Amino acid sequence: MIRAVQRQVVFVGKFLRSPRQIGAITPSSPFLAREIVHLAQVRQSKTIVEFGPGTGAFTKEILAQMPRDARLLAVEADAGMALLLRKKFHRAIITAGSAQKIRRIMKAHQLEAADCIISGLPWASFEPQLQDDILEEALAVLKPGGKFASFGYIHALGMPGAKRFREQLHHIFGSVQMSKVIWKNVPPAMIYCCTKEK
Repeated sequence: MIRAVQRQVVFVGKFLRSPRQIGAITPSSPFLAREIVHLAQVRQSKTIVEFGPGTGAFTKEILAQMPRDARLLAVEADAGMALLLRKKFHRAIITAGSAQKIRRIMKAHQLEAADCIISGLPWASFEPQLQDDILEEALAVLKPGGKFASFGYIHALGMPGAKRFREQLHHIFGSVQMSKVIWKNVPPAMIYCCTKEK
């Protein structure tokens, strides 16, 4: 309980300092984490990449569901958050860096193409060029048939950045599966799950 409160305090502090980078005032719920990990087909994946793990809500669920011989690479822009994650999740490769450079980061860790990518990034608050750069990198490192899963908050779906992100997903991946609303998340969210063409 004390650790949970400490994580929440850290998260709120990060949000107040960098609201555009963090995107929400509370970490993702276990309900959202379980659904996004399920849709990304983590149980059938050997190489998993996570963008923007934050306090590790998705990271924890990925580690719980991925095969024993699978590898998880989580890329966190905030060096302080990355350090906390390394202490908490010894089985994952946690690196401080930008998803814009995921090809270079994967190469440095001798990882080949990813079976799936799970993103916790605040796409709606990103500039168009940043959205494009990260999505281009994501597509480049995904295996044919690989999954890209991210989410958007219901209240923000009408924001220009959120609309553009959805349009880019359809443009890049073609078919985009959308989940039911995860009402038990705060705020409520929907998941986008895309498949790279074979």
